[in-house]
Amino acid sequence: MTIFLESPWPAIGIGIFAEALLALILWRTGRGVILWAMGGVLLLVLGGVLLERLVVTERKRIEATLDGAAAAVEANDLNLVNMYIADDAADPRALARWALSQVKFTRAKISRLDITINRRTTPPTAKAAIRGYVSFKDRKGEYPYENHPLKGTVELRQGPDRWLVTGYKMDDDPRKP
Repeated sequence: MTIFLESPWPAIGIGIFAEALLALILWRTGRGVILWAMGGVLLLVLGGVLLERLVVTERKRIEATLDGAAAAVEANDLNLVNMYIADDAADPRALARWALSQVKFTRAKISRLDITINRRTTPPTAKAAIRGYVSFKDRKGEYPYENHPLKGTVELRQGPDRWLVTGYKMDDDPRKP
């Protein structure tokens, strides 16, 4: 039941449904004891939302890695970007080096993320289908646009203290004509 640990919305949705049902019962019966049940449901929902915030799942760790990498790109800091990439991942390091030499990033945003974790490998691996965009200023004036959509897959491997990027596949690689 990790769905309740990944997002607060399932608990909130169930809570709204339960509160509406109890409000209907209160309205039909007029029994004040239902107010206690409504208070209990509210406390359960608040507890569920608090639990979701406190528990850090592997999906949240992967999301934090990708959000941190996006923030490092936005900061235009190659050393910081490389902290999110595995040491043996030559292609992602080359892409980061190339991109940061070509443009000055002003925004990097991941708008959609779908994560699949493979726990059967050692160490565990994951694939994240991402959508987003980057905004930038071209340093050489060769690229006429200031925004580029991102769509592709990022491969990750669990490291000793965090998830690291090991590979990628972009649907529209700007380096290719």
